[in-house]
Amino acid sequence: MSTLLAVSKAARAVCADGTDPDALAAVLAWSCGPRRSADALRRRLRDRPEGVGAEVGAALALAAVAHEDGGLAGPLADVALRIVATWTRLGVQVALVGDPAYPASLAEGWPDLDAPVLLAWRGQPPADAGPGVAVVGSRNASAYGTAIAELVAESAARAGARVVSGGAVGIDAAAHTAALGLPGGTTVVLGCGHAVAYPAAHARPGGLFDRVLADGGTLVSELLPEGAPHPGVIRARNRIVAGLAAVTVVVEGGRRSGSLLTAGAAAERGRDVLAVPGDVLAPGSVAPLRLLSEGARPFTGPRDVLAVLGLDAGPAARRVDVAPAGLPAALPDAVGRALARAGPRGVATEELAGLHPGGPGGLLADLTRARIAGSVEMLPGGVRLRTTRPSDR
Repeated sequence: MSTLLAVSKAARAVCADGTDPDALAAVLAWSCGPRRSADALRRRLRDRPEGVGAEVGAALALAAVAHEDGGLAGPLADVALRIVATWTRLGVQVALVGDPAYPASLAEGWPDLDAPVLLAWRGQPPADAGPGVAVVGSRNASAYGTAIAELVAESAARAGARVVSGGAVGIDAAAHTAALGLPGGTTVVLGCGHAVAYPAAHARPGGLFDRVLADGGTLVSELLPEGAPHPGVIRARNRIVAGLAAVTVVVEGGRRSGSLLTAGAAAERGRDVLAVPGDVLAPGSVAPLRLLSEGARPFTGPRDVLAVLGLDAGPAARRVDVAPAGLPAALPDAVGRALARAGPRGVATEELAGLHPGGPGGLLADLTRARIAGSVEMLPGGVRLRTTRPSDR
């Protein structure tokens, strides 16, 4: 049987700079026990009359050892060793709250605020990223919501801000994708452990998560590597999204949307929440309209977000439309200008046909060429200008 000393020795391979392997080993072994979690240690330290003190890692280790009745050895240490081996194989780094590599924006207010005791990541250390902008919303995103998410993310990342979201399909994926290849980059907060391929479309080889890592981005999780996704942990990851960001933008969401939890966690930390006004009859507008009624700031354009961060909006962020710098060469000017004015809403093909000198047939031929060039995309019943580069899809 293994001992805590063996776990500590193995943990050196995954410890981020400044993380004590003895403390990490103790926290891991404690977390492996039945009906235990790392967050239970946070609650123990929160309730100590003498407080936590400066040495957070040491306090966590002592709390784990002090409340372990059988010693942190044997089966628990064996499980902890397997966890460390999996993290090592995946190239994961781990830090405890309070460590230099643990993001200060997430640790703020701990242990009273519910930040994770440990954070595991692949890619760039999250503490090294620029100021964060959380972009959140529905999995069943509308074309309008997708375009606004791309607009927010691209403008923020171009100005050097880090785009943070939950890695889900819909709004999350649109935000992460739009930030690729730009200075700020993106961070994905997983709703599972690093050894779990979820969601499958993004976790497959060559999928979104691989592209985020190749771009210098980050995948983070508070869970042990085999931690499975389920509604509880997926909802819990929203507080991490909010904690890594200085401002949260809620694009779309229904009555029970997780984006409301993200907004609540941001407000609890005293951080700005912006909501995107939407169609009052659209299901995806329920969450942002509720936030607006409760006092959230309306999102009127990228400059609203960048002003919170003190970043220069630049020419591209001073307008709400999503048109590229030049209109698509394949389209007549009248058609291109109509699409530029419509922005993410798009224009019905019947309306565009009336602007095209060749009528419906000429429009169809030109739209086909523009789609191949990556400058437009089709919506149900219409078309809009592309908001992201073809290579990002």
